[in-house]
Amino acid sequence: MWQPLIDAYRDRIVETGREPLFLLLLGLVLSFLFIRLSTRMIRAQVRWWPGNVTPGGLHIHHVVFGQALVLLCGVAGFALRGDGGAWWNLLGFGFGVGAGLLLDEFALVLHLEDVYWSTQGRASVDAVVFAVAVIGLLLVGELPLGGFARHPDGPTLAGAAVLVSLVVVSLLKGKTWTGLLGIMLWPLALVGAVRLARPASPWARWRYRSRPRRLARAERREDRFHRRLVAAKTAAYDLVAGTPDADPEAEPAPAPVVEPAPAPQPVPAPAVEPVPERPPAPWRLRCAAAARWYLRIAALLNLIGALVAPFRAQVERANRGEYFTPVLVTSGFTTALLAGLLAVMLRRRKRAAWIAALALTAVHAAGHALALAFPEYRGHPFNWVSAALTLGLLLALLAARPVFRVRGGRGNLPLAAAVLLLGGALLTGVGAVAVRLWHTGAAPGWGEAARYAVLRLVTVSGTVEVDGVDVPGWLDLGLNLLATALLLLTLRILLRSPHATGQQGPGDEQALRALLARQGGRDSLGYFALRRDKSVCFSPSGRAAVAYRVVNGVALASGDPVGDPEAWPQAIEEWHRLARAHAWVPAVTGAGERGGTAYARTAGLRALHLGDEAVVDAAGFTLEGREARGLRQTCHRVERAGYTVLVRRHRDVPDGEFADLARLADAWRHGRTERGFSMALGRLGDPADGDCLLAECRDAAGRTSALLSFVPWGADGLSLDLVRRDRESDGGLVEYAVAAVLGRAAGFGVVRVSLNFAMFREAFEPRLGAGPVLRLWRGVLRSLSRWWRLEERYRANARYRPAWEPRYVLYEKASELPAIGLANVLAEGFLTRPRLRRGDRAADGPSSGASPGASPGQNARGAAAPDAG
Repeated sequence: MWQPLIDAYRDRIVETGREPLFLLLLGLVLSFLFIRLSTRMIRAQVRWWPGNVTPGGLHIHHVVFGQALVLLCGVAGFALRGDGGAWWNLLGFGFGVGAGLLLDEFALVLHLEDVYWSTQGRASVDAVVFAVAVIGLLLVGELPLGGFARHPDGPTLAGAAVLVSLVVVSLLKGKTWTGLLGIMLWPLALVGAVRLARPASPWARWRYRSRPRRLARAERREDRFHRRLVAAKTAAYDLVAGTPDADPEAEPAPAPVVEPAPAPQPVPAPAVEPVPERPPAPWRLRCAAAARWYLRIAALLNLIGALVAPFRAQVERANRGEYFTPVLVTSGFTTALLAGLLAVMLRRRKRAAWIAALALTAVHAAGHALALAFPEYRGHPFNWVSAALTLGLLLALLAARPVFRVRGGRGNLPLAAAVLLLGGALLTGVGAVAVRLWHTGAAPGWGEAARYAVLRLVTVSGTVEVDGVDVPGWLDLGLNLLATALLLLTLRILLRSPHATGQQGPGDEQALRALLARQGGRDSLGYFALRRDKSVCFSPSGRAAVAYRVVNGVALASGDPVGDPEAWPQAIEEWHRLARAHAWVPAVTGAGERGGTAYARTAGLRALHLGDEAVVDAAGFTLEGREARGLRQTCHRVERAGYTVLVRRHRDVPDGEFADLARLADAWRHGRTERGFSMALGRLGDPADGDCLLAECRDAAGRTSALLSFVPWGADGLSLDLVRRDRESDGGLVEYAVAAVLGRAAGFGVVRVSLNFAMFREAFEPRLGAGPVLRLWRGVLRSLSRWWRLEERYRANARYRPAWEPRYVLYEKASELPAIGLANVLAEGFLTRPRLRRGDRAADGPSSGASPGASPGQNARGAAAPDAG
C-alpha cells in the first residue's frame, strides 16, 4: 500500500507545487501535539521533563516563540526570489511550527489573561482545529468562496456574495463550525443556513420569540443532537489537549466570625474506606475484549506469515500494488510480537498499551482513508474490508477507553524512547554494513544499504521494494529477529508496571508486630512478614495484613496472611485490588492449607503444590532408635572433635560480640548469592529482633565455626532463618547445632521448630513401582539439585523425622505461571544477588539502613544441609 501512496504524494503534492503547504500543515500539527504533551508533563510535575522557560524568573510563554518563528519564516518567504526550491519547504515547515505554538495560546491573546487550563482556554484548541481544517481543504484543492480568477466576472462575484450571505446566516444561527467551514465548502453553508437555529443564538432571539413551536423544536434538537456532539468533542479535546481545571460556579460565601472557643482534645479521625472505582459498562468491556482478540489473531497471522513461505507470499500480494491489509496484519516476527504484546498488556488494562494501539490504529486508518480517496484503491472490495476492520478496531479502542486505567511507572517513556532510537540506529548501521558485505555483485551505496536495513528491520517480506539490492535470505531473517529483540526490550520498558507503592515503614512494622503478638502462632512464616523489602496491605479493620513484594511485575505474597483469620478475606481483597489497579500479576508463594484456601476463595486463585515444610516436635525429638542412627553418629563425631553449641536469644548477645559474629557470617558466605524471601528475614543483629534465637557452634579452642538463627513462631515455636558455617570445619556442624537446639528447646519454652522447606519432596521419596514419568521428573530435579541442592535439603531434614506440612504457590491464570516462576527465582535470589546491610546493634530502634533482604548472615533457610554455608 505504501509505495503507491508515495507515488501519489509525489504526483499530487510535490509536482503540483503543494509540498510547502503540506509541510506547513505537518509542522502545525506536530508542534501543537508536542507543546500539549509538554504542558501536560509540566502540569503533572514530571521530574525528568525540562519544564517552563523562566530566564531570570520571567515566565516566557510559547506564544512568543511562535510569533518569532512565524515572523522569521514569513519574512524570509517573501524575501526569496524566483524558485525557492527546498528553502520554501523548510520555511513552510517552520511557519507551521510557529503557527502551532501561536494558536495553542490563542485564548491567552484573546482574553489577555492566562486561561490555558480553564474552559475558556478551549478556544485555542478550536483555533488549531479550524486552521488544520482550512489548510487541509486548501491542500486538496478547495478554495474559499469558490475560487477567483485574476479578473472575476459578474456571475462569480454574485456567487461569492450568495455564499457570504449563507455563511453569515449560519453564524447568526449559532452554527460556528458550519459557517466557518462553509467558506470553503458551500454545501455546509447552505445546510447551516436552512436548518433550525440553536436556541441561544441571535437568530433564535430575533425570529423565534414569536414562534414558540419552532423554539421548542430547536430546544429538542439541541438536547437530542448538539449536546451529544459537544460531549463527544469535549471528550476528544480532553484526550488530545488535557482536561481543563474545574471553574468555580460562584465565590464561596465568607464564613461568619465566631468567638474562639477552647480547643477540644484531639480525637483520632475515623478510618475512611476508599471509595471503589465505578466499573466500566459491560459493553465497554466487550469492546476491549474485541480489540484484544483482533490483536491476538493479527499476531497469529503475522507469525504464520513469518514462518510459512506460501502464506507469506499471499500476504505480500495482498499488501502490494493497489491492495492493503488491515492494521498490524503483515508477515514478520516484529509485527507478530508487537500485536501479541499489545494484546497481553491490554488484557492487563494498561493505559500505555491502549495509547500505543490507538496511535497505530489511527495512523493506519488515516492512511486507508487517504488511499480510498484514489479511484485505483476504491475499486477493490478487499481494501474496503481492510479499512472497515481497521476502523472497527479504532472505534472499539475509543469505546473501551475507561477500561484501561492502569498507568505505567515514571520514567518509562524517555528510557524506552532512548533505547528504541539508539538501538534502532545501531541496528541500522550494523544492517547497512552486513548488506554491503554480503551483497551479490557490486556493493550498493550506504544510503541504499541503510534504507534496505530499515525496511528489513520492520518486516521480512517488505512493503517498499529497494531496487538493486540482493542479499541472502538469512540476512533478512537475522535483521528481523534483531528488530524483534529490540522491540521486545523497548516495549518491556514502556509497558512495565509501576514499582511497589512503598516498602514497609516503622508504622507498618509496629502494626505487624502487634498482629504477630496476638496471632503469630498460626503460621511458621508469619515473622518473615517483617522483612523490610516487603510492602503491606492491611484489612480496613487493621486486624489482618498481607505482606508482598513486587518482583518483575508480579505482586508476590508469601505465606499466609498475618492476623485474625476472620479478617483475612478483607486483607486479601485489598491486596488483590491493589494488584489489579497497578496491573501486577497476583501470586502467592509458600502458602499453607488454611491460607491457600482463603486466597482461593477470596481472590479466585488456583493452587499448585510446591513442596513441604519440615516441622519437628521438640518434645518428641530424640537421638535414640534405629531411625536416628545416622544423625546420632554425626553428633557423636562432632562432640568427640571438641565442638560445643551455645544457644542464646539475640537480646542476650553483647553488641560487640554480635558485630563480630555478623562479620564472620558475612565472610562465610564467600560471595555467594544471597537467597531467601518467603522464609528469610533478611537481616541479622537488629535490636527489634531480640526474641530471635542464635545457635553458635564453637570448636575446642573456643572459635566460632557455625551460626544458626531462628525467628519466633508464636509464643512456643521457632522457625529456621539463617545458616552459616566455616567451610574448613566439620561438615556435620549444622546437624549438630540443630539437634542441640531441639534438645534444649524446653528451656526456652519452645515445643515446635520449623526447619526447612523441601521443594518437590514427593519426587525424591523412594516409591515402589514408580513409573517412567516420575523417574524422568526425579532425574530432572536431581540435575537441578547440582545448583540448588533440592534433594540435599530434603535428605538433611528427613533425618530429624519431621512432620511435613504442605506449601502451595497460588496463581490466577495458567499463562502467568512462567512469569510467577521467574519472579520466585528472582525473589529467592537464585538469579540475582541483593545487596545486604546488617542491622545496627547500637541503634535505639530498628535499623533504618537495613536493606530489604540484607544481612551479612542471611541465607535461605533451605541451607540446613550438611554442606550448608
